[in-house]
Amino acid sequence: MAMDPVSCPMCQGAVPGKEIHAVRICSRCGADLSALVRQRLATQRPTPAPPSQPTPFVSQAALFSLVAPCFSIAVYLFGHRALSGSPVGMPLLGAVCSLFVVSGLIFGVVAFFAPKGEKTGTRAIAGICINGLIVSFAILSIFTRQKVAANGNNTPDPPRKGWSYISGK
Repeated sequence: MAMDPVSCPMCQGAVPGKEIHAVRICSRCGADLSALVRQRLATQRPTPAPPSQPTPFVSQAALFSLVAPCFSIAVYLFGHRALSGSPVGMPLLGAVCSLFVVSGLIFGVVAFFAPKGEKTGTRAIAGICINGLIVSFAILSIFTRQKVAANGNNTPDPPRKGWSYISGK
C-alpha cells in the first residue's frame, strides 16, 4: 500500500511512503518524526467494522422457537372446545399443534447454529429444550398407547387349578 510522503517540519525534507514504517527521525536534520508518523499511520488505517448485529431472521427464529409451544397449547385449548364433537376436527387440530411444536424445534436449532456473530443463544437453547421436551413426551405417549392397545387385545390367562400362592397347597 503506497502512502503519501511525510514532510519534515524542520527542513521540509520528504520521507517516502514506503519507508514511513521504519523511519522515526529525519535523515537530513535529525528531527523527531515519530508523532507525525503515528498521526499519518492512524489516518491510513481502515476503521474497524462495527460488530455484526443478529440478522432479523435469526433473532425471529429464536423468538418463534420460544413462542411456538405457547401458541400451540393455546390453539389446542381453544380448538378442543370448538371441535370436540368433530371426528375430523380433532386429528386436524392435533396435526396443526404438532406442526407448531416441530417447527419451533427446527427454528430453535437454526437460530442456535447461526454464524458466530449472530447468536441469540439463550432464547434458542430455551426453545430447543421446551420444544424437544414436548416432542419427546408426544413420542413417548404414542409408544405407551400402542403398548396398552396391544395388551388390551390379549385376554388374560384363566386362573389355574391346583397349587395356589395364597393357600400354599
